[in-house]
Amino acid sequence: MSDPQTAKPEFPWERKALPLSVIDAKEHFARPVGPIEYEDADECAIDIKNIGWTLGNDCPYRCTHCYSMSAREKGMDFSLEIVDRIIGQLAANNVETVNLGGNEPLFTNGANPKNTLLPQIIDGLVDAGIIVGLTTSGITAIHLERDHNASWRRLNDLDISFDSPFEEEHNKNRGAKIYKQAIRTLELAKEYGIDHSIIMCGMNWNFTQRHLEGLLELAYKYDAHIRINPIKPVEGQHMDSLLSAEQYYEGFAFLMEHCSPVDLGEPPIAAVTDYQNAKGCPCGRTSFRIHSITPDGRIPVSPCVYLHDYKVGDLRKDDLYDIIRSPQFASFRRRNANPHLLEGCSGCEMLQSCRGGCAGRSYLHNAHVTGERSLFVRDPYCPKDIKPKQTFPQRPTVPTDKRLVHMDYLCTWIGKPK
Repeated sequence: MSDPQTAKPEFPWERKALPLSVIDAKEHFARPVGPIEYEDADECAIDIKNIGWTLGNDCPYRCTHCYSMSAREKGMDFSLEIVDRIIGQLAANNVETVNLGGNEPLFTNGANPKNTLLPQIIDGLVDAGIIVGLTTSGITAIHLERDHNASWRRLNDLDISFDSPFEEEHNKNRGAKIYKQAIRTLELAKEYGIDHSIIMCGMNWNFTQRHLEGLLELAYKYDAHIRINPIKPVEGQHMDSLLSAEQYYEGFAFLMEHCSPVDLGEPPIAAVTDYQNAKGCPCGRTSFRIHSITPDGRIPVSPCVYLHDYKVGDLRKDDLYDIIRSPQFASFRRRNANPHLLEGCSGCEMLQSCRGGCAGRSYLHNAHVTGERSLFVRDPYCPKDIKPKQTFPQRPTVPTDKRLVHMDYLCTWIGKPK
């Protein structure tokens, strides 16, 4: 596999010097940003099931690849009234699963764990018949298991975040010595029999065979799934961490060789494996994101966790039913239903499985490289253009008896070591 010191992004169009980007992480606070395109085109069906909820308004860490810190301003604290309002809206719209993450979910009300409303949120969701998972660097799980054990036991699954399987690298990228917290969380999840995944943001320095072999070792040891999110360039500086096309396909070919797939939500990988149940990017179709509370007390929602340009509404007062049917959400569903409208996609034999790839990655990469905003652009890892030389298993199947909160939520890949 590629040497991370020499790997450079390799995309079907020439990379231009930055900054051409038009992305301003704070612009959405002032006005609607994301363009509404092809308004006369039809949409795919709405089948919202799986959502994410960014709870925290504080975080003690400064991860270099964070996709929410630059677009967040420390806001109000939660109240039980706000919590009940949001849970009621989710239940009324038949949401089935919720992942609590996007920040350390322990810190709902500032940096003091004693002020957290996380246990009440977990209990309220589960009491409403909603499956609950948690994404954490470790600290949230450790406090929850110790101080709120009854709520801890109600979790369906956990995602434990690693930037590297190697302690020194992980701590350096997190800006804190927290590797041991992540390991302790893996131990706790295994001890309690809670389904758990090691989640890594794939970047050009950590998506190497050495790192993936290290992840496999951890997953074997702690009976964990592996989940990979290739970095989405929410900020211009993230472009320097992108996987090259070669790294992207080499890494996933390696993982597919050593793991049984659990979710094939990365559209280009679904395409090259000829996955028969592929439906393209889930954003706005089966999933969405509730964002952290703003300084003036609004709780916006977006079809994609990475696309702050498409934040809309306020769950404190707007009905979720109407937010889901907003122009911002409809644009994502039109992209999914009409991938032939994307330049270079029409006539592709993989069109139905790829559907133009990940909407968030496509939008952000295009905006940084060309200075133009559009959802109707194709994925920079387009398999038609890249023509990957790696061998992938064909027509894989995924388990139908497994329910993890990140399945069909986000463009992500989940596997279980063989």
